[in-house]
Amino acid sequence: MRNPLIAASVIGILSVISGARAQEKLKFAVFTPEAEMTHQVVMKPWAERVNKDSNGTLDIQTFPSGALGRNPALQTKMLQDGVADIAWVIPSYTPGVYLDDDVFELPNIIQDSVEGSLAAWHLLQQGKLRGYDQYYMIGLFTTSPYTFHTNFPVRKAEDLKGKKIRAVGSISTESVKALGAVPEGMPFPQLPEAISRGVIDGTTGHPISIYDFGVSRVTNSHFLGRIGTVTLGIFMNKAKFDSLPPAAKAAIEKHRGEELSRAFGKMSENRNDELIAEWQKDPKRIVTVLTKEQTADWDKTLAPVVTQWEAKDPRNQALLAELQQDLAASRAGK
Repeated sequence: MRNPLIAASVIGILSVISGARAQEKLKFAVFTPEAEMTHQVVMKPWAERVNKDSNGTLDIQTFPSGALGRNPALQTKMLQDGVADIAWVIPSYTPGVYLDDDVFELPNIIQDSVEGSLAAWHLLQQGKLRGYDQYYMIGLFTTSPYTFHTNFPVRKAEDLKGKKIRAVGSISTESVKALGAVPEGMPFPQLPEAISRGVIDGTTGHPISIYDFGVSRVTNSHFLGRIGTVTLGIFMNKAKFDSLPPAAKAAIEKHRGEELSRAFGKMSENRNDELIAEWQKDPKRIVTVLTKEQTADWDKTLAPVVTQWEAKDPRNQALLAELQQDLAASRAGK
């Protein structure tokens, strides 16, 4: 091709064609509702940022409301089967795999979602958390500490005794037992019907999930005694990530980790505060914030949950110490 202008044009056209063919369309499975805050504030904007920075190599599309699969417990299976490339996952829905996540469920350790989410990511990057190696992790977070939301009045801890309360995760279950309630396990989407039909009397959770999943429509008492948090994560099929071109990998790596931890944590805390304030203004609702005396009694009641967990495995005490050290660093940096 002797004419250099023609040659350059042909090369340019071929480059565009090659780039178009190289674009990867990634499916991001989200089992929670499209309007849910995490999808709107964290997941969808994350996908848009990565797409923008990938130099045309990526087109990540979110599929909320369970469009690729509604069962929260089967999200990682969808990654393994190729139904999805990325998924929003609640690790505690797969018992016996994420063995160290119990540390985040311990009562009265993590005080808010920002410090918890940062600590979860840091411990993950240090290789302290088992079960995650088979995935390429984009983000790992903790909720705000779970509190109690019921269809009967709860003004003190004793009011929970004998009541059927939904709990998820082994430590959260032990915390509910320590308070004298009867723990019941079930996914969040099933809660409104279960509570309205009297199958259970209430649930643990943080306000965002209580509101977004419609649980606030069937509960009118919100007892803000804190137990532990629950981990959530954005998981990616590792083989799919490894197969991506360098520009695509770089875009994902740029926007994973701490950036997402802070975004998720701030969104959680701000929205939870808004919802609590709204509930406090509603004359049909009871919102109980523990007094100092109640908090001291609450912590004393739940303290054995922590000591028993530490005694179960020699690594537990060290893991808790590392978590507390990370939390202390976050608090010092505020």
